[in-house]
Amino acid sequence: MRRIAVLTAGADSPGQNAAIRAVARNAFQHNYEVMGVKNGFKGLLHEDIFIMDSGTVSGILPLGGTILGTSVGNPFQEKEKIETLKQILHKFSITALVVIGGFSYMKIASQLDKEDIPLVAIPATIDNDIPFTDKTIGFTSAIEFVAHSLDRLHSTASSHHRVFLVEVMGGGTGWIGLMGGLSGGADLILIPEKTYTLEQIYEHIESRQSNGKEFSIIVACEEVMPPMENHTYSSKKCDIINYLYDNICSNCSFEVRKLVLGHLQRGGAPSVSDRILATQLGVEAVEMLKRGEVGKMSSIYQGKLCGIDLNKIEERKKVDFELLDIAKLFY
Repeated sequence: MRRIAVLTAGADSPGQNAAIRAVARNAFQHNYEVMGVKNGFKGLLHEDIFIMDSGTVSGILPLGGTILGTSVGNPFQEKEKIETLKQILHKFSITALVVIGGFSYMKIASQLDKEDIPLVAIPATIDNDIPFTDKTIGFTSAIEFVAHSLDRLHSTASSHHRVFLVEVMGGGTGWIGLMGGLSGGADLILIPEKTYTLEQIYEHIESRQSNGKEFSIIVACEEVMPPMENHTYSSKKCDIINYLYDNICSNCSFEVRKLVLGHLQRGGAPSVSDRILATQLGVEAVEMLKRGEVGKMSSIYQGKLCGIDLNKIEERKKVDFELLDIAKLFY
């Protein structure tokens, strides 16, 4: 009998529970045993493992986060930890791992694959930065939250004639800012893939004012960098929102407010789209194991359900600049 172990690693995202559920249900269908690993790779190395049954995954489809818990970091930078992992898999008679996580954890899965550890992976991150995916589990839920937040801000921003600076997540890419801002009617979107000057932002605000629009909502991804010549701000996250706030306040006739959406983007129930995506990818992950296709990531890429070799995942997926050009039409 095959025995599969499933874990979630790294930052949580809405829809991970739906993926866990899909893996377990399809595995049961094939008469495989399923082991749940608590708290990611850290829990796996501490043998925090339990037998799952249909009751374990009952009712978890609409739940945010992960029932298994998670942990961050790569414990396998030390060679002996890989040997420990192999011993644990042998001890528990685990024939394959299913790793659910973001870009860094697809890279770790690839590392383990090269060490002859049988596994498949499922891309789950709000950042949508994993290559060879049309979208990742949790991304749609995150941008829907951003869009709804901007919807609410429009009414108060226009009533008080304010400039709102809204910081969103993104993991070093601009997908959340771009797609959340585009769908939420942002008046300016700043992404890490581009550089900006304060003059450009001032001109934008003044242009809107001259056209009779007495408010602005500016979305900035957390890793957008202040101009390099400015040395009073470090490269830490959240500096961009403070940098913009300080400078715009002192050079703008409008009242300025700042809002960091933060981890609210990760929380809550997954969208319908994320539930379906997670279900498809979870089911396919087990089918790949059944076919003996290890060392792959379950994905929907260019509209097709497929398995992507983990060794192909090298760089983060950057934003589509054509979409940014479309967003600019509405500034």
